[in-house]
Amino acid sequence: MQYLNPIYSEETRCRDCYKCIRECPVKAIRVVNGEAEVIPEACILCGHCVDACPVGAKRVRDDLRRSIHLVKRKKTFLSLAPSFKGEFKNCSVNQLATAVKSLGFTGVSETALGAEEVSFAVAEFLTERKGLVLSSACPSAVELVLKHLPDFAEYISPFFSPLLAHCCMLRHVYGEEIGIVFVGPCIAKKQEADQFGNLLDVAITFEDLHRWFENEGIDPSEIEPEDKLGFVPRESGRGALYPVEGGMISTVRNRVEKRDAVYLTLSGVDNIRNTLETFDTKHFHRRMFVELLACENGCIGGPKATCRASIDSRLEVIDYAQDKSQILSGEYVNQIMHTFRAESKQNNPVSQDRIAAALATIGKVKSEDELNCGSCGYVSCREFALAMIEKKAEQCMCVSYMRVLAQKQANALLKTIPYGVVIVDKELKIIDCNDNFAQLLGDDIRSIFQVRPGLVNADLRRVLPFHDLFSNVLKTGNDITQHFVKTEDKTYAITIFTVEPNQVAGALVRDATKTEMRREQIIEKAQEVISNTSNTAQEIAFLMGKNAAQSEKILNSLIESFS
Repeated sequence: MQYLNPIYSEETRCRDCYKCIRECPVKAIRVVNGEAEVIPEACILCGHCVDACPVGAKRVRDDLRRSIHLVKRKKTFLSLAPSFKGEFKNCSVNQLATAVKSLGFTGVSETALGAEEVSFAVAEFLTERKGLVLSSACPSAVELVLKHLPDFAEYISPFFSPLLAHCCMLRHVYGEEIGIVFVGPCIAKKQEADQFGNLLDVAITFEDLHRWFENEGIDPSEIEPEDKLGFVPRESGRGALYPVEGGMISTVRNRVEKRDAVYLTLSGVDNIRNTLETFDTKHFHRRMFVELLACENGCIGGPKATCRASIDSRLEVIDYAQDKSQILSGEYVNQIMHTFRAESKQNNPVSQDRIAAALATIGKVKSEDELNCGSCGYVSCREFALAMIEKKAEQCMCVSYMRVLAQKQANALLKTIPYGVVIVDKELKIIDCNDNFAQLLGDDIRSIFQVRPGLVNADLRRVLPFHDLFSNVLKTGNDITQHFVKTEDKTYAITIFTVEPNQVAGALVRDATKTEMRREQIIEKAQEVISNTSNTAQEIAFLMGKNAAQSEKILNSLIESFS
C-alpha cells in the first residue's frame, strides 16, 4: 500500500517566505505555482523544513490512527526509542510500561536491544575489514548518503538500523504475526515502516504518544505501576547510549580486537556532508569507523522530541545507560544484514550558457547583477538559476527581480495614465509622482520634476494647496472620491485613496477648470430655459383662461336665446 510521504506540504498554507528552502540542507523543496512542496526522491526526512515553516505548511504524516487500529486488531508490541529517558523524566520504567500497556499494547520493548545487536555486528565487521566504515544506525543519515553522496554508499556498514534489528528480534521471540509500533523523536523511521512493512508496521513520534495518552486521560507520571512490570523480553544494556553523540562508538570500540581503528562522530547534516565531500577514500587505508547522526547532538535532539537536546534530557539518557552492563550477544547477526545501494542517476552537467540564459530571465546579465542575497532560499543566484532549469524554482522567487519588474510596471502605468498621479507617506513626503502631476502644478514644479524625477522626498505641503485632504485620509482611512477643489485660477477633480493604512496614500488629480466652466455654463443655460419655459407656460395659461371665459359667455347667450 502506498502512503503519503512522511513529510508533506499542506496546500494553500504556503506564504512565499522560502524559509523551508533556506533551511533544507539538501534543497529537497520545489516551488510550483507559488507553493513550496517536498521532493520525496530528494528528501532525507531530517525535519528541518517542519521546524522552519512559520505557518505550519510543512507537516509530518499522522500515523496515530493506524497505530490505534493495529493495537485493537492484533497482539502488538511497542518499540521504545532509547531517548525515552529524556522524554519521560518524571516517571519510572514501570510507570511508563504500565501506561503503554493501558493503551492496549501487549508489551513494551527497548529499541536499544536492536542497537546492541548492531554494535556486535559492526564490531565484528571492523575487526575483519580495513578502510572507511559508515554507520547505518541513523536512517536520515543513510538517506543523505544514498541520495546526495552516492560515492560513499559502498562504505555504509551492511546491517539494518537498530530499529529494524529490534523488529527482527521481537518477531523471532514472539512470532512473525505480531504487530510492532515504534515511538521516538525521528521522522525518518516512518519511511523505514513504509519500506520494510514486513518488519515494522507503524512509526509514531513522541508527540503522538503524548497525544495518545492525553486522549485516553493517562498521565504516566501519576499512574500506579504494575508490580514487576518492565520491558520485554529484557532491559537493554549500554545500547541505551545510542541517542547521544558517540553513544554507538562507546558500545563498539571495546569489542573491536584491532586497536589501530580510528573512531569519529559526525552529527548534523551539514557537518556530515562537508566532511565526507572533502574525504579522499582513494588514499585512505586506515581502519576507520564514522558514526553518522543527522540530528545535531544525536537522537536526543530529534525533530519530534518535546525536550530537544536539553542538558537535563541528555543527562537522563547517559545516567540510565551508564548504570547498565555491556550486553552484545550477536544472536541475530545473520538476520540483520542488509546492503545499501544508491540509486543510479545520470547527472548531465548544465552548461554555463544555459545558466546564463536562466539568469537573464531574472534580469541578471552581468556579474554585478548577481546579488546572491539568498532571499529565494538559495545561496547564490547561479544556484537559483540551476534550480529554475531543474524546474524546482520560479522567477517570482527572486525578490530583486520582482522589485525591478514591479517598478518598471509602475513607471509604465504612471507614464501612460492620463491623470496626475502622486503617492505620499504619512509625513506628506512624495514617494513618487508622474509628469502629468508636475504639469498640473505649473512650469516651476515641472522643471524640478525634470531634475528630480518623481519629486521624490519633496514636501507635498509646498507644492499642493489642498494637502490637508491627504492628511485626513492618512489619519482616518476614509478615501475621497471625485472631490472638486477650487483655487484662485483652477478647479481640480481629485480622488485620494489609501495604499497602506495610516502610512501611504495615493491620488488621481486632473484639471477640471474647463470642464467646470462648461458645467456652470450648462447650468446657467438650463436655468434660463427653465425660466423662459415657466414664463411661457404662465402666458399660455392666461390666454387659455381668457379664451375660456369668452367661450362661456357666448354659450350662455345661446342658451338664453333658445330658451
